[in-house]
Amino acid sequence: MITTACRHVPVAVAGLEVVSCETCGEVSWYRKGQWLDPAEGMAELFGQYDLVGRLEALSAPAPEVLLYRPPSGRWRSHLDAFPKRIWLEVSPELWLSHDDEHLLLAPANPLHMENLTRGA
Repeated sequence: MITTACRHVPVAVAGLEVVSCETCGEVSWYRKGQWLDPAEGMAELFGQYDLVGRLEALSAPAPEVLLYRPPSGRWRSHLDAFPKRIWLEVSPELWLSHDDEHLLLAPANPLHMENLTRGA
């Protein structure tokens, strides 16, 4: 829900523009001004991250949280496009947060959980 307090300003990161709003919790992805599917945006920014494990969800919008670590400092900087310690809605059943070191994903749909953990 966009409110009058929202400031949706794109942040350039890894060839994409990301709009992430800590007021309304929404995330939008763009490439050269064109809307980008969230799955593509997530894959481009975080596809190289390593799954560290699962955590019990405390104050998360899903029953379980996946913890990911960036492979290097350059990849860690992708987290800077998002506010820390705020759950952002990537898609209706997938939420993202971070603690400045790790990516946290909260998939509310069991199929998303299976897809995100397959092969890990």
